[in-house]
Amino acid sequence: MPLHDGPFHAEATAQALPELCFGSWTLGNLRTAVTHELLDGTDHLVLRIALSGAPLLSHRGREVIGAAGDAILLSTTEPWVSICPSLARFFSLRLRRKALTPLVPCPEDALMRPVPRDTEAVKLLTFYLQGLIRMDPMSTPKLRQAVVTHIYDLAALVIGATRDGAAVAKDRGLRAARLAAAKADIHAHVSDPDLTLTTVAARRNLSPRSLQRLFADEGTSFTEFVLDARLTQSHRLLTDPRWGDRNISSIAFEVGFGDLSYFNRMFRRRYGATPSDVRATIRH
Repeated sequence: MPLHDGPFHAEATAQALPELCFGSWTLGNLRTAVTHELLDGTDHLVLRIALSGAPLLSHRGREVIGAAGDAILLSTTEPWVSICPSLARFFSLRLRRKALTPLVPCPEDALMRPVPRDTEAVKLLTFYLQGLIRMDPMSTPKLRQAVVTHIYDLAALVIGATRDGAAVAKDRGLRAARLAAAKADIHAHVSDPDLTLTTVAARRNLSPRSLQRLFADEGTSFTEFVLDARLTQSHRLLTDPRWGDRNISSIAFEVGFGDLSYFNRMFRRRYGATPSDVRATIRH
């Protein structure tokens, strides 16, 4: 219900996967509540990560203001109240307790105890969810199950996994999220001619060796991934009419290549045609 006279805002994007529901919410001038009468009889856990604003949560006799970036755990077995006086955005994950307890045997200990945004697990879980919200529904059961596993692993690390549980989660979900974040970093800086393993590792708070190992475990290397990203971007620009007035050398430099002959050689190896040939097919 609205907190005061005037417009209120309510917006949600949600996805349902096996053993997991997650969504992005934007609320403003609203009080939402689950009373004793509205409890659905499930024994699930809800992990909320505040993205902006400062929603107030009341649960189990405690009140917590969700500062942007913090994660807070709730239980579906007890009532709760959420108050958003101004516009607030947050992610919400509904986790099955039975699926989480192999990694976190006593999640009740973490209820209503905010986990700061500067922890790696919170940052990576937030990043992972941001990517999933933008994706189309996942096409195969194998992909859906991998996503669910990675999210549970990251959630367990946020909540507080046991030593053995943390080892399992780091080997699965944390590794996948670190690699995904590194790939996103590369795509964001692909035009930088000084893009190196060392610079990306530093931005991701990893050692260069650890970052290289993430790519090696996927059967590739940092250098190969950067080259592929640059070639893909160059092909996109060469086939984009809006870039039709740019010469090939400027496009090569635009996507981070510093050597034109190397660019031409790698492009032909990848696409079986020269950059000029690809551009010519678009013009005809």
